[in-house]
Amino acid sequence: MTAPDLVDDLARSALDALPAGIAVLDAEGRLIHANPAFRTQAGAPALAPGATLEELAALLAGAGHLSAEEAARFAALPAGADGPLPGRLLARSAGGRWHEMAALPVPGGGTVLLSVDVTALRGSEAEAVEHAGMLETILERLDTGVLVSDGASRLIYFNRAYHGFTGTAPGTVRPGMTRAELFETMHAAGELFSLTPEELETFATLGERKVEERWRRRPDGSVLWVRAHPLPEAGVLTEVHDVTALHRAEQAAQDRAALLDGVLAALPHGVCVYGPDGRARVVNAAYQRIMAGAEVAVGDELTAVLARRVASGEYASEDDGVLRRADAGPGEPIEQTRVRPNGTVISARLVALPDGGRVAVVTDVTRRAQAEAEAGRRTATLQAMLDNQPHGVALFDPHGYLIAANALAARMTGLGEEAMRPGSHLLDLRARQAEAREITIVEGEVEVISVTGGHRALGKDGRYLRRRPDGTILEIRTDLTPDGGFIRTYRDVTEERRIRVELEAARDAAEAASRAKSGFLATMTHELRTPLHAVIGFSEAILDETRPEMLRDHAQEILAAGQQLLGLIDGLLEATRIEAGSLSLRGDRFDPAPVLRATAARARKVAEEAGIEFRAALPDELPPMQGDEARLRQVLDALLSNACKFTPGGGRVTVSAEPVETGGSLVTISDTGIGMAAEDIPRAFEAFTQLEGGLSRRYPGSGLGLYLARALAGAMGIALALDSTPGQGTTARLAVPPAERITA
Repeated sequence: MTAPDLVDDLARSALDALPAGIAVLDAEGRLIHANPAFRTQAGAPALAPGATLEELAALLAGAGHLSAEEAARFAALPAGADGPLPGRLLARSAGGRWHEMAALPVPGGGTVLLSVDVTALRGSEAEAVEHAGMLETILERLDTGVLVSDGASRLIYFNRAYHGFTGTAPGTVRPGMTRAELFETMHAAGELFSLTPEELETFATLGERKVEERWRRRPDGSVLWVRAHPLPEAGVLTEVHDVTALHRAEQAAQDRAALLDGVLAALPHGVCVYGPDGRARVVNAAYQRIMAGAEVAVGDELTAVLARRVASGEYASEDDGVLRRADAGPGEPIEQTRVRPNGTVISARLVALPDGGRVAVVTDVTRRAQAEAEAGRRTATLQAMLDNQPHGVALFDPHGYLIAANALAARMTGLGEEAMRPGSHLLDLRARQAEAREITIVEGEVEVISVTGGHRALGKDGRYLRRRPDGTILEIRTDLTPDGGFIRTYRDVTEERRIRVELEAARDAAEAASRAKSGFLATMTHELRTPLHAVIGFSEAILDETRPEMLRDHAQEILAAGQQLLGLIDGLLEATRIEAGSLSLRGDRFDPAPVLRATAARARKVAEEAGIEFRAALPDELPPMQGDEARLRQVLDALLSNACKFTPGGGRVTVSAEPVETGGSLVTISDTGIGMAAEDIPRAFEAFTQLEGGLSRRYPGSGLGLYLARALAGAMGIALALDSTPGQGTTARLAVPPAERITA
């Protein structure tokens, strides 16, 4: 390989690592070469040489990189001038990327079109700027024929050089024809005469399964080198080189080398190319400017450059992993962002070249690093503010992506800090909550997410309550931000709700007590008026009565009414003592059987007078109990009185008692009366309560009987339980413990 070839290859290799789009025009303003980055921007992966500046502007406009006005300005940039070209063009693509485009003159005539992505420099300080993108460039050899066919072996693309190598008339080779048809046409034209029958048979499938190379001689004596290799997406790429034109290629290489030197000198990125021997071959001015104080001269060895920089403090230490990898030889690209001793921040990339050399590309990213540091400080400040909030807070952008959240929000949502990372989408977070059964709305959920076009999630002002699986209740509020985002606030209102419920329960209890008091006053007024009317009436009768025998009857009626009044008053006093906790009981040990028999005898008389059948199954003695004999009699009187009162004539009241295995006894009082619903039994034990209310009720009484019975029984350790069925009757059971087990 000659010296110009070497220079040309080094220059092309250097451009392979440049991130900028480059197009080279000759002195006539026609395209000589466009690197892959430029072709990608123009939307023309196979951009053929010869295109004019106007055509390139149209391609860039069609690809969305230029507006119509910008395309006109771009095409108006003069090409081929000897002096500096006036003006630069700053354009924003349809995808939101900013490019600075310029036309630069090169020595010997011609123009270099340079398109540099400056999006990071124009971006917001709050956005993290990605490291300078590394764009691999490939310079196409203008004397190389290229043929691309698809998986069906049909021609997709071929350049002008390839058509010339086929030896066919213009228009003979066309897209859509198969490779077999192409080679048959070439064979008919005598182009494949030098191939053996075996080579001719396999020529149409060359490169379909693996990379294959062939040499063939043309009828005019020139020799072509054919290389075909399969494409990843199916198909074959075929390259054809005319190796008879080496002397012309040498001159072209020298011209291109000079041209590329001009390109490198105009680039804002620093480029240093090392050859296979590890010595610097090409260094542009931008590299020396960015690496001021650590410059590299042509001929310096890479290892010596690294050692010199370590000694001067450019690198942290000789053990730096990047230095070891750089000194180890070709391998994966090495990328590093570091702060230089002079304070500038650079992004450096060292890439191995195909020939065994290296190319180093450095970019001054100080402004970007400063913006990132400022963004980091602001983020830290925001996080500190969020973490000190008494409520859970989460901030979302207009697209529904999480910007920041405090630890309390992560706990309240049930997701944890790992899931509540910035960048998570709100819909994904809600899906995770649903999987964890966190979402259970208790008060009409207000939907706060709507999706527009499948891309943008918007928060709507509103609030709702949600009960978490652990029972806590959250108030969730959504407030819109000026930029279209929204803030979610999570507040634990469990205690607040508990207090509210307790206040409402206390209010209901007070209202119920007030109603009970009113009902009690109405009932007691009625109950007191009845015996008082009897006392007054019979007293008046005594005053007018002259017969002695009638006086005695009236006196007995007055006595009965007075005893009834005394019983009502005693019941009220007992209820008052129970509520005040001043109820006194005797702790005697006695046999409850005699008390049962005496009480049953009194109840039998009442039942018979009302036409009720009365049955008693009482033993002569029962296990002794400990308590107040008078209070037990009061309990039994109340239960038997209720049984007789609520059983109509013709019904039956039964009282029985028996010892139990635990040593105590069980007393059962049942009737076939009106009964009550199971849900009404707790109310029957409340003070001053009768299930049939109002002055027109059928059954008299103060409503204290069952209340006093349970209170007095409980004070003596006796468990009182009721079972009742409407229309069938009620059964009361007294579980009397033995004397030694009383714990009242």
